[in-house]
Amino acid sequence: MRRVGVLHVLEISAEGLKNVRFGWSMVAEATLSLWAVTGGDQTPWVRRWWSDVRGRLAPGRPCLLREIIGVGGCPPDFLLPVVAGGSTSLDEELHALVTTPTESIREKLTGAIAEARQAGCAGPALPLATRLLEARGAGAYMAALADELRTYWATALAPYWDGLRADLESEFDHRARILAADGVQAVIADMSRHLTWSGDTLLVDMPPRTRLTARAGLWCVGSAFMGDRILLADRPDDTVAIYFAAGAAAAASGRRPIRPMPRDLTEILGATRAALLATLDIAHTTADLARSHDLSTGTVSHHLGILHKAGLLHRRRDGKRVLYRRSPLGNALTRRSPLRAVFERGVGRAG
Repeated sequence: MRRVGVLHVLEISAEGLKNVRFGWSMVAEATLSLWAVTGGDQTPWVRRWWSDVRGRLAPGRPCLLREIIGVGGCPPDFLLPVVAGGSTSLDEELHALVTTPTESIREKLTGAIAEARQAGCAGPALPLATRLLEARGAGAYMAALADELRTYWATALAPYWDGLRADLESEFDHRARILAADGVQAVIADMSRHLTWSGDTLLVDMPPRTRLTARAGLWCVGSAFMGDRILLADRPDDTVAIYFAAGAAAAASGRRPIRPMPRDLTEILGATRAALLATLDIAHTTADLARSHDLSTGTVSHHLGILHKAGLLHRRRDGKRVLYRRSPLGNALTRRSPLRAVFERGVGRAG
């Protein structure tokens, strides 16, 4: 994994442009969340989130994860898996992690230290990893790392995951709309202000100077913890670009982008139902909406039922969750709203 800064050059072949995909993973998001708090350019959301969760973590924990993230300035590739659309569970991702070939793990750990030293970073010598590798082998090291990730996830990220997941899903919906309207280059350029195109070459306006070629395809991975940064990974089968999914961070912080509604529609629906309908340009659960609008789940459920019966919302089941989103009729009613978005913490009164 290479952290990019001025000037990174990514050449994408014609075949690669045909195979641009979006994904995310729970293990990668856990890794990036801890990596974010070790950097000096934390976003306001990361600072708020860390102030909430740091006291719940045992002192020095998770130690193995902190140690490996601290080498070379960037997380290792094996802690940043990519899953198509986030289609797996945490257990499945951790199983894939612990079954990584031991030779590959040893090679990556050794390479991370060497890369850090080559870049002029002293970096820790991975004393915990070294002891585990020598005493019990790479398999035991990965099993211990997976246990840490599971505990860290339950403490630091699980309470926020409904909002994060919903907005990561909406991020992909947003990218799909841009792709349909403007094409693949517009999709990628819209991910970050640091990305611009020069023909089939993607320029990343952040150091260091590196040239990569994406021949087989490009995975674009959204994360709530990236901030104003881009990470590129050059892998045997594809290239990965990790970018900041701003909407996911907004959801997790409890602040939602609410589009102002036409006054006459607010008078017809009531303030609460109008505000909920405005939020549902992307899919959310009842719990998401209750948290972001500072309402009880019962109140939200009541209003969603009315909006659904009126044909203004679609409802679909995703595992144990029920997601609500505006229907075409709901979109038509809200289309008169201004296209700017403002952040609000909820509504002042029930509709």
